[in-house]
Amino acid sequence: MSKQSDLIKNTAILAVGKVATQFIGFLLLPLYTLFLTPTEYGFVDLLTTYITLLIPALTLQLEMASFRFLIETRKDESLRPKIVSNILYLFMPLLAATILIVATLGVMFGFSYTMPVILAGFAIANANICLQIARGLGSNKQFAIASIIIGATTAITAIWFIAVADLKINGMLYSIATANITGALYLIVKMRLYCYVKFGLRDKMLQREILGYSTPLVPNGVAWWVISASDRTIITLMISVAANGIYAVSSKYAAIFSSLFGIFSMSWTESASLHIDSKDRDQFFSSVSNSAIRLFGALGLGLIAAIPFIFSWFVNDSFAESYIYIPILVIGAFFNAVVGLYSAVYVAKRLTKQVMHTSLIAAGLNIVLTIGLIPFFGLYAAAGATAAAFLAMAIFRHYDVKKYVVITYEKYVFIILAALYAIVMALYYMDNLGASISALLIALGATYFLNRREFGRISSMILGRIKK
Repeated sequence: MSKQSDLIKNTAILAVGKVATQFIGFLLLPLYTLFLTPTEYGFVDLLTTYITLLIPALTLQLEMASFRFLIETRKDESLRPKIVSNILYLFMPLLAATILIVATLGVMFGFSYTMPVILAGFAIANANICLQIARGLGSNKQFAIASIIIGATTAITAIWFIAVADLKINGMLYSIATANITGALYLIVKMRLYCYVKFGLRDKMLQREILGYSTPLVPNGVAWWVISASDRTIITLMISVAANGIYAVSSKYAAIFSSLFGIFSMSWTESASLHIDSKDRDQFFSSVSNSAIRLFGALGLGLIAAIPFIFSWFVNDSFAESYIYIPILVIGAFFNAVVGLYSAVYVAKRLTKQVMHTSLIAAGLNIVLTIGLIPFFGLYAAAGATAAAFLAMAIFRHYDVKKYVVITYEKYVFIILAALYAIVMALYYMDNLGASISALLIALGATYFLNRREFGRISSMILGRIKK
């Protein structure tokens, strides 16, 4: 099987699972916006953002180290218990310390949501490391199944805790905790992950190597936290919690794009790590990068064009203002996708310090722009600052990554996409049926024109499978 075909296959498998978890938040929007006020939703969004972004940083990004180091054991499975055991030697004390610190601070400041936050953080941390171990072991199928279980459990428990038990903010946190711990337990039992735990295999040299890889990712995680969570924090402090609720709903639509790219990114990172030393490396990386730019550039267009037709289905009238910020956040998500293409190169080369440096620069830019522009442009400033930060990071990484891999782009594609985004956004803000239909037709036409070769390749693969 060719490298491209293998990438498509893995992406398809991962997509099945990640759709269940990544889109569940979007599909549950009607529930959240019906039973929670903008202020309540803004507050719980802030809490969940802090949890999901800070937990990996506080556990030193060891889940990413487990994935990267286990990839290298696929030719020698006897090394797996040693790597898993030493990662757990590091992970478990860090998680325990994190829980203790949160509990202490919660008691000191009388925070009423301390226990739900601890449960959600504990569950997310364990689910993350189990999922990444599964990926590192090459079991994308079990990763997908566990993700589906997390998504389905989230939906069921969210309806129960929020709509039936009327627990509101606590209910959303309990739902997250229940779903993630269920997914983690499934992987532990199904893949017999406990068999890889051999506490007599402690290796301090290996632990230093693991930490040498994962620790530079902590500032990177903090930088991503700054880019993602600082917007929420600054909006809450400078405008209001309700405004953050509006912004959070806008972000949910952009998160559709990020979720789809995240599916591809997982598979791409694995392929990049496996083929980083191949003779045709530059050609392979250039081919995948160009295909990704065309595909996800068109996806962003399609998402913006589709919003006018689906927005009212998922959002209560009290959140209607969020409509106007969505296109800017989608563009930011596209720039973030370009950043992700380069991130795979750094991960493959174990160059996590470069990831850290570029992320910190972008985080600083995001904070300065958001604080400086919010008094003049309100929520537009937060959305625009995020897009600008991701664009700056993408440009910097483009030139930096040339030291390791030479990626050659089809420059005309960027010009075409820039023109198409300008047209589709202009039609979006006209906010009438005729303009919306025109934008959708343009997006559909652009999707086919830009990706006709990839569609042909996928069709050939499917037909080949059917014939077999």
